[in-house]
Amino acid sequence: MELKEAREIISAIDEKMAELFEERMKAVKEVAEYKSARGLPVEDRERELDLINSMSTKIKDGLIRPFYVNFLQSTMDISKNWQRRLLNGIKVACAEEGVSDGKFASELIFRDGNITSYEKFEDAYTAVANGDCDVAVLPLENSDRGEVGKVYDLIFTGSLHVNSIKAVEKDDSVTRYAVLSRSENDMDMQGDTESFMIMFTVKDEVGGLAKAINVISAYGYNMRVLRSRPMQDLPWHYYFYAELEGKKSADGVERITRGLSATCPEIKIAGHFNEDGEVLTGRTVK
Repeated sequence: MELKEAREIISAIDEKMAELFEERMKAVKEVAEYKSARGLPVEDRERELDLINSMSTKIKDGLIRPFYVNFLQSTMDISKNWQRRLLNGIKVACAEEGVSDGKFASELIFRDGNITSYEKFEDAYTAVANGDCDVAVLPLENSDRGEVGKVYDLIFTGSLHVNSIKAVEKDDSVTRYAVLSRSENDMDMQGDTESFMIMFTVKDEVGGLAKAINVISAYGYNMRVLRSRPMQDLPWHYYFYAELEGKKSADGVERITRGLSATCPEIKIAGHFNEDGEVLTGRTVK
């Protein structure tokens, strides 16, 4: 093949790639709008790795494959920059109450967000519920001081959805923060598993909690977290908070909700979320 002919082929391919690039960025804009409505961070490293692993197998030439991996990563980096540009106006509510350093965490999770810091968790939560802010970043638990009960109570009684959970390290302790918004996350999770937050009450009878746990186990879910909290309006009554992880299915949440309804008077799916295992710090991501 002559040099001129090779260059003409490359130019023709570049024209097609330019059209596809524009189409891709339009789709990325839709993703950004979805994330904005649900308070999902731009960065999703687990999804990136899954895409790289699956797409790289389509390259048959082993010598070319590493360059294609670099091409994919570069393309995703460009897409993330575009999303950040589009999300620049997202309004983030946080609070400095208790163990929370909400502003520090919010700046790591939403690097381009407009952050408003409130004194109380309830004020930050209400700012999102009322539409004054788009998302709230509130702590669930701290590695040294344990759970943040006030936030669990807000999630149990309120209307916001937990759409992601991020771990943030500061001063040698790690805090898990929930990102909440008015819209529920129904985006397909990557991989074969799904994680979601469920809150429920049990009947005041012998073995009431055991029955609920048995249902969760019977449906094949791993209960990563289980906590109890006193109900504010019913002295000596409690609700339970659990984070479940299991094999992804189209109707998994509906089935387990139906299964629990026989033994649990009140059930609330508080949100589907991704938790990638990375710990955000002031300097880097571990």
